[in-house]
Amino acid sequence: MAFANRINEAGDPQILSGPNRRRFLQGAVTSLVSLPNTVSWATAGSQRTDYPISRVAFGSCAQQWKPQPIWNAIAAAKPDLFLFLGDAIYGDWDGTNVFIPTPETLKRDWDRLAANPEFRRFRSTVPVMGTWDNHDYGKHDGGAEYKLKEQSKKLFLDFLGEPSDSDRRSRPGIFDAKILGPVGKRVQLILLDTRSFKSPYDKDPRTKAEKSVLNIRGQYSPNQATDATLLGAAQWSWLEKQLLHKAEIRLIASSTQVVADEKAMEEWGNFPLERQRLFRLITKTGASGVILLSGNVHFAEISATDEGPYTLYDFTSSGMTHNNPEYAVLNNKRRVAGPYVMPNFGLVSIDWDSKSSPVITIRAVGSEGYAAFEKAIPLADLEIR
Repeated sequence: MAFANRINEAGDPQILSGPNRRRFLQGAVTSLVSLPNTVSWATAGSQRTDYPISRVAFGSCAQQWKPQPIWNAIAAAKPDLFLFLGDAIYGDWDGTNVFIPTPETLKRDWDRLAANPEFRRFRSTVPVMGTWDNHDYGKHDGGAEYKLKEQSKKLFLDFLGEPSDSDRRSRPGIFDAKILGPVGKRVQLILLDTRSFKSPYDKDPRTKAEKSVLNIRGQYSPNQATDATLLGAAQWSWLEKQLLHKAEIRLIASSTQVVADEKAMEEWGNFPLERQRLFRLITKTGASGVILLSGNVHFAEISATDEGPYTLYDFTSSGMTHNNPEYAVLNNKRRVAGPYVMPNFGLVSIDWDSKSSPVITIRAVGSEGYAAFEKAIPLADLEIR
């Protein structure tokens, strides 16, 4: 394989250095199909304790009409599972035209991804879980008002292989959680739904020129209304219960960025009271080991904030088939690594046997298997003291 010399036998991506790294990064700135032998943890219930997991890969934003060789690089990293964090398909755009989807066109686009040969091979050996963002939800920047959300939900869960009797089928939204691994090595996966209950955005009245001077690009301003919501009452109640479960590491996945909040694009910063509520809830429940995962922005970065009970890291991986350098240069005073602006996926690696404390290493990895940047986080640093 072309990427074999970039990922070692253990599946660890190699950090690119020297002239090769400079050249690599310079390039950056410039009915569902049946899947035989599909591996799924959708049927495993809320907890699986037979063995610890040590590698979680994730990604977002994949245009289904494009080749997707990045699946080969993800497979070479040997993840225990893969998380889709939104825009697994673009159901309201075909690469040329924006259109209003129907259940038939959404099914067609999920079929197209399912038939992708690289994805088919990957999915036959690695479990896939996920949540959605606006384009696979079916409405650009859409929320609770979306008329097709129930039909879209069925197609999304069908694609993931969700059992017909699962809680995800019967309750509103698609939020989900699982705990994987034995006591002492438990990883909790929390997949948030930032679409089904989302209130309307407040429009930013400033002109494009005014925002350009401030180096922001989006069209929204913070919605400060006390009744404005991103997750909705039922999901907030569910999330609190999840955070009370015992786990050593918690990966909370959101389709949009949680920590970075300056771009005026889709992000938790559009609902600042909801953002603060999340940080307070982590403190209230005593939830240790939290790392946030996000997508949406078409580049990769790590952001961090001390607004929680300990430093909260938000690891963003976005753009499995395409990227946007213009988004990557927008303001983010909380950035601690990146940006990386080439097709990428995120990899969370856990060294359970590190002497002083388990160590979590978060890496942005390119389609050729190079790690563009990484950060090691001792689990001891993610404890409420």
